[in-house]
Amino acid sequence: MTDYNVYFEKDDIDSALVCLNTYGYCVIRKMINQDLVNELKDSIDESLDSERNLPPGSNRYHMAFAEVSKPLWKLADHAPYMNYVHKVHKTQDICLHRSAAILRTKGEPMGMWHTDHRGIVEKPLVPNDVLNRFTMPSGNWFYLNGSHPERSGIAVIEKSHLPGWQGPEGFELTPSQTSFRRQGDSSPAGYQKMDVPGCIPVISDPGDLICFAALTYHANMATNERRYSCGISFRPKTVQIKAPWELPESAKKMSHELSDHFKTYIDGYTSYDENWKAEA
Repeated sequence: MTDYNVYFEKDDIDSALVCLNTYGYCVIRKMINQDLVNELKDSIDESLDSERNLPPGSNRYHMAFAEVSKPLWKLADHAPYMNYVHKVHKTQDICLHRSAAILRTKGEPMGMWHTDHRGIVEKPLVPNDVLNRFTMPSGNWFYLNGSHPERSGIAVIEKSHLPGWQGPEGFELTPSQTSFRRQGDSSPAGYQKMDVPGCIPVISDPGDLICFAALTYHANMATNERRYSCGISFRPKTVQIKAPWELPESAKKMSHELSDHFKTYIDGYTSYDENWKAEA
């Protein structure tokens, strides 16, 4: 438990953003209803495990979920969510930036502590080097089962987004600065336990929106149930990205099939080519 409030109603986005900027994360209560929660869960199953053969203790990702999920686009028509998006970016002139869905099964262990932010990479090697270099919030996630340390979900390190943060007490950042490890540990891998100063296991309900800043360090907690999560994020159109990959057919198909009033969000969209790697 914290001695500050991290929970806000969807009509109090200004206060939520103060918390996000101060502590690096916040939870906006009841952003979507149970009907949409169920639709999104069904869409994740259809995209990632239609045969229900995902083994225990494993996961699957879709890194351009908006290209295959019609229910996800309901968020772009959902006034409370878009009010949050517009206030985060301080503009309504936005385009689709990224989207994703993650499915985990019971028995998957805790993940590695990490930050999504890559900073300014002079020679990008993978897609995240291209897309995760901005100060926009990295976390705009719906944990569709909710989040709780006894079941599954996400944990964050409070204030790890602040300038000059050098890792929790007793730890040091890895050379890439995208994770951390115990001082004196020469392993290149990041830490994967909850006994970290500043660790906050996020507790939320299925329709809540979990937000965290671009630099906030976070990790998936051990998964004790089939766990669904997804998100769709936007960026100001003034933030222009020249992606080094071709727009895939799935993105073109999405653009063709979208309702006309969503077309504005496609101008500037890069999609995500998980197979792209820089030439040696």
